[in-house]
Amino acid sequence: MKNILFWTFTLSFLVSCSKINDKPNFVIILTDDQGWGDLELTGNPVLETPNLNKLANTGSLFNSFYVSPVCSPTRSEILTGNHHPRTGVTDVSEGRERINLDQKLISDYFKENNYKTAFFGKWHNGQQYPYHPNSRGFEEFIGYCSGHIGEYFDAELEHNGEFFKSEGYLTDYITNNTIDFIKANGDSPFFVFLSINTPHSPMQIGERWWNKFESMSPEDLLLNNLSSEDSDKAFGTSNNNSLFNHTKAAYAMIENIDWNVGKIMKSLVETKKHNNTVVIFLGDNGPNGNRWNDSLKGRKGSTDEGGVKSPLIFNYPKVNDFLDKEINHLSSSIDIMPTLLDIAGIDHSNSIDGISLMPFLLNKTSNKDRIIYSHWKGNVSLRFKEFRLDKDNNLFNVEQDQSQKFPVENELIKKYLIEKKRNWIDEVLKPSNYNDKRPFTISGKLNVNNVLPARDSYFSGNIKRSNRYPNDSFLTNWNMMDSIYWPIEVMDDGFYSVKLFINSNKKSLNSDIIVSSDNTNVIGKVNRVFTSDLRGMEHDRVPRIESYLKDFQSIDLEPIYLTAQSNYLSIKRGNNSLGNLDFKRVVLKFNN
Repeated sequence: MKNILFWTFTLSFLVSCSKINDKPNFVIILTDDQGWGDLELTGNPVLETPNLNKLANTGSLFNSFYVSPVCSPTRSEILTGNHHPRTGVTDVSEGRERINLDQKLISDYFKENNYKTAFFGKWHNGQQYPYHPNSRGFEEFIGYCSGHIGEYFDAELEHNGEFFKSEGYLTDYITNNTIDFIKANGDSPFFVFLSINTPHSPMQIGERWWNKFESMSPEDLLLNNLSSEDSDKAFGTSNNNSLFNHTKAAYAMIENIDWNVGKIMKSLVETKKHNNTVVIFLGDNGPNGNRWNDSLKGRKGSTDEGGVKSPLIFNYPKVNDFLDKEINHLSSSIDIMPTLLDIAGIDHSNSIDGISLMPFLLNKTSNKDRIIYSHWKGNVSLRFKEFRLDKDNNLFNVEQDQSQKFPVENELIKKYLIEKKRNWIDEVLKPSNYNDKRPFTISGKLNVNNVLPARDSYFSGNIKRSNRYPNDSFLTNWNMMDSIYWPIEVMDDGFYSVKLFINSNKKSLNSDIIVSSDNTNVIGKVNRVFTSDLRGMEHDRVPRIESYLKDFQSIDLEPIYLTAQSNYLSIKRGNNSLGNLDFKRVVLKFNN
């Protein structure tokens, strides 16, 4: 691996006078839908984020750091060091968010090198074994595998594949689990990934944080010497109450994030692990609303500056005094894995797209000719030096024109970047990197629960999704002979227990449910009534665009025999079926 021996030697020399010679610990803190402008330290005129300010002021802030336009692609790039299309991640739901199994994750490297590994929060890179976090190098997992969860208070989560009900506010809960993990590992080196769910919708936040922003208005900001234009930008579209409250809820969530970051840093000090722990903080894409974003064009989903620029804070107390405080070199989410492995002295594959950021931090080199590529849904833009070539091949000097309003005429640069874009598309977006029709795996290993959720299903007849966004949706209007099905790949032949999670009314009682795969099937009955009203809106600060929730009961069917020749799993209601059923998921478990 290029430079690893040199940079490992450099770091070893810098810390040679320290009394602590243990392997460094690592904490990644990733937030969801928090953009470049969603921090006090990047200029937001409303937010107070003192803990993140301190983290940056005592460490280093990357001013030209880029992620992907949406959630799962950024996560795959952090975990693999590769551009997300190479990893197999091509969408955010329905199985297309899974990282290919030929990709070695950063967690695999750390686990192989005797690190304790844990992941807390939003995974969003695969539900089923061997895509599940517990089978991708993380020994401990508490969180959820989908791209969105519909409740932030007393949420349904997974703990190493088993569903349970958490307590309290979700961001607080997973932060507390992170702290417990740090404290429980004693002197063992650890790698922990805290993937915070906010400020992604639903816009749910407790009174302690909401109270500050509930009554705030753009007029309040005018009293703080902000122009009318800037105050409107801070709160988005001020004449739309829903958008206005959305932004206020996002700000409240972000101040809660800052408080939780402070708790983590305090725990590291209390456990005397602070000096030897690398902490990095970043967001996964641009903001999920029209709020203050430093005049950058675009937001979440966009390949323009505002959709892909993120603050990256790097803090390693043992060497902070030797590092540059502000880093302006172009860098990306693909660089996180090689950077952390370099610090740990762990060799890795040379075939990844990312590079170590340690030379930038130590001000030992520059990479003025580097290009950062941003891609989503066929749109590709490039950042090079002070320029951005947008998806339509317009060229902007974004250091002088952050809003990308005035194309520049520099034919030499433009021609160069268009050619680079064409080559990148041919190499990275080639069809061989896309496999959207991968089946969902069913495994008997490790006694895992094989979860096939509604969000990943296909269906026929009159069945409908509870919402057009698949993540956290359920299926409704399931009537006689309508079917729900998944393409599957069975990794271990044998009998699998079958557990269905449904809502059933009185008319549906004693209806047959048929679970089948190719030439085998089992039949069960709806043996009790269980109905649930929609919920979730009671905690929302603004109406959500995703699905509301229901509670679901589980019913057990006879085990079904599945083999490597089983190509699909289908659930169908029988001829005697009456009434409507709602469906959430099926769970299969290998019977030894």
